Parts: sequence; C-alpha cells; structure tokens
Amino acid sequence: MHNSKTDNLDQEAPDKVVTITNDGPFSALKYRNFRLFFIGQLISVIGTWMQVVAQQWLVYSLTHSAAWLGIVTGAGAIPYVILSLHGGNAADRYPRRTVLVITQTVSMLLAFVLALLNTNWITPIQPWHIALLAALSGVVNAYNMPAQQAFITDMIEERTALSSAISLNSFQFNIARFMGPVLAGWTLAHYGPVLCFTINGFSFLAVILSLLLMHIPEFLPSGTGMRNILGGFIYLRSHYRPLRVVLLVAFASLGAWSVSTLYPVYAYKYAASTILHFSVKKINSESAVILGKMLAANGIGAALGGLITASVVNRMSRRTLFYGAAFAFGLSLLFFAISSHPIYAYIFLAINGLFMVAFAISANITVQEEAPDSLRGRVMAVYSLVFGGLMPLGGLEIGLLAHRIGAVKAILFNVSCFLLSVIVILIWNITERNQARMPTLPDSVS
Repeated sequence: MHNSKTDNLDQEAPDKVVTITNDGPFSALKYRNFRLFFIGQLISVIGTWMQVVAQQWLVYSLTHSAAWLGIVTGAGAIPYVILSLHGGNAADRYPRRTVLVITQTVSMLLAFVLALLNTNWITPIQPWHIALLAALSGVVNAYNMPAQQAFITDMIEERTALSSAISLNSFQFNIARFMGPVLAGWTLAHYGPVLCFTINGFSFLAVILSLLLMHIPEFLPSGTGMRNILGGFIYLRSHYRPLRVVLLVAFASLGAWSVSTLYPVYAYKYAASTILHFSVKKINSESAVILGKMLAANGIGAALGGLITASVVNRMSRRTLFYGAAFAFGLSLLFFAISSHPIYAYIFLAINGLFMVAFAISANITVQEEAPDSLRGRVMAVYSLVFGGLMPLGGLEIGLLAHRIGAVKAILFNVSCFLLSVIVILIWNITERNQARMPTLPDSVS
C-alpha cells in the first residue's frame, strides 16, 4: 500500500511496513499510556541531564584532563557493547514494562550512590569511582535502551501514530536537554554536584510510577537462542534501507555526538578568558554556568528541531530530511569547534541541536517502520548499540585525541570523518536507486 505522505518505499519490499498517515505531530498524545510515559520520562530525563552536566563538571574539576573525560564517558561503552544484543533479545522475550521498571529502579540507586560518594563521608571521591558507576550504568542501559525503543509501539494502539510518538519522545528528551543543564548550572554554582545527583535519583520515581499506572496489552514473547540474539543483525544484513541508516548513525555516534565529551574543556576555556584575576574557585563556578548554558542552547535547538521535524516528517522527502540534516549537523560542529567566544558557541550549538534531532528522528522512524514486530526489540538493540554504545567509545577516542593534539583539532578530525561517511553512504544510496531504475516509486531515507 502506498501513502502519498510516505516516502519510505523503494526497491525492496520489507517484511512489514508500518504505513504513516498525516494524523498530526501530536496524535500520539491521545493515548493514555503515552501521555503517562511522556510526563514521567520528561521529569526523569531532566534529572538525568542534571547528572550528566554535574558528572562532566566534577570529572574535569578533579582532573583537568580531557583524557579522563573520555575515560569516564567510555567506561559505559564496554558493558553496553557486550550486553546490548542480549538486552534486545530480553526486550522481545520478557514484558518490556517489567524490564523498564527494573532498569529505572537500578538507575535510581546508582544515582543515589554517586551522590553519597560525592559527599566524601565514606572516602574522598576519585575519578575511578565515577568511571566504575558509569560502567554499571552501561550495564543497565544495555537492557533499558532496546526495551524503551521497542516499548513505544506497545503504548500506542494505532501504528499511524508511530511517527508522532517517536517525534514527541525526542521532543520531551530535548526539552529536558534544555531544562536539565540550566538547572544543573545554577545548582552546581550554588550547592555543588551532590544535589544534582540526588535530584536525579528522585526523578526516576516519576517514570517508574508512570509505567506502573499504564494498561498494557498482554505481552507475547519471541526469540530464544544465539541465532535469535543476533536476529537484528541478520535482518539488517539483507535489508539495505535500514542498514544504511544504522551505519550512518554509527558514524555519527563515533564522530559527531562524541563531541559533547569536550564541552567542559570549552567551558573552562571560556571561563578563564572572562575572569581577569586567576581564581580556581571563580573559574570553577563560572565554567559550571557556561557548561549549563552550552548544553541548554543545544537543548533549545533540539527541542525546536523536534517540533519542526514532527510537523514535516510526513510531508517531505525522507531522504532529503535525513541526509540534509546529517550534513548540517556536522557542519555546525565544525563552526562550534573554532568558536572563540561563548556567544558564538551557544549559537552554533543551538543550530547543531536542531539538525541533530532532525537526523535522529528520521533515522529512528525509518528503522522502526521497517522492523517487523517479532524482531523489533532486537533490531532496535542494534540501533541502540550503535547509538548509545559507540557514542561512549567515540567519547573515549576524542578525549584521548584531544589530550594529544588539542580539543579543536580533535573535533575537526572527528567531524570531518563523519561528513565523509555521509557522502559515501549517500553515493551508495544514489547508485543503488539508479541501478534499480524504478522512478515511479517514492524517495526514501536509504
């Protein structure tokens, strides 16, 4: 079936395609389960972003080392990479709500442990303490992310609202990316990181409660054994449209999203340049505020990008949206890298956030549309693996590289590699479409 508002059909017929109709960008909110999730997740993610900012600031204030920023960011990658496929299989075998309640509860406990350690009541906090907790969070996220991605389809009763649900989920995440850093910057400057970590711990109660209040249909498990654990890879191997999307998301995770690891370096540089008389305390305080503003600017752009993308995703060429946003995403990071003043950094980070979200939403929708129900958890596990698992590895790489050649050169190198990958994958797409010679079929992401 072809829908005039859909452009994700081309040469090959997928196992199942979720058709998208133009029900409006907010149509998913008519479902009670999704409204509960939207509100609970918004509160929880605000707390998470407060912890992200406070944790980055704490690591850099303890070490003043870009390498340690990369080490802590990368600490969550190894368990995530090892366990995410098993997490995807668990999302297809066990009730996803149950999986999410467990993972959110454990994440809450880890936040409280980080807050307790940072009080220095037990022992003075060390960078390796933070890295260890990051690794434990990686274990939790390996099970949380695939289940959360696949759970979106469990909360809505009609697949026509899928693009709305994914777009709104991204929108609430990026609203939190604006609010969380602003709150974190103010809280860090006045009360320190302990309160940020404590607030994050309590914020998990909102999403746990929202999950428990939902009315979810009976879950039908699928997938056992190693072959089924690898089912997502097996599916993508023979379906090039979602494969290209996943590959480009992988390059983005390594070369573009990882740039955020170095935000504290820029925040300290900007703070030091604005304070005439050197004072470690003043620089620390000012850098916390600047770091919060940087992430808030990125979050404002991302929230705006979520709204715009939700409105146009079913009205324009998906391929144009996907690859165009990818190019703009990378270019804005190049301009950020050479920014000499925080005002310029805020502007380019806001632009970056807008196109970053357009890229991410179009990628997520395409993979969700293509994946059959019986494989959704495992396909989204692969997507989550390259999105969440490779990003910390990219953070580790860019942190170590920045330690050797400087933050500016490290960002320019990583982002240039990402932009090159966009060009190569786009050429692959165009070449395959030209060889297929099917001009009557609509344009697609891949």
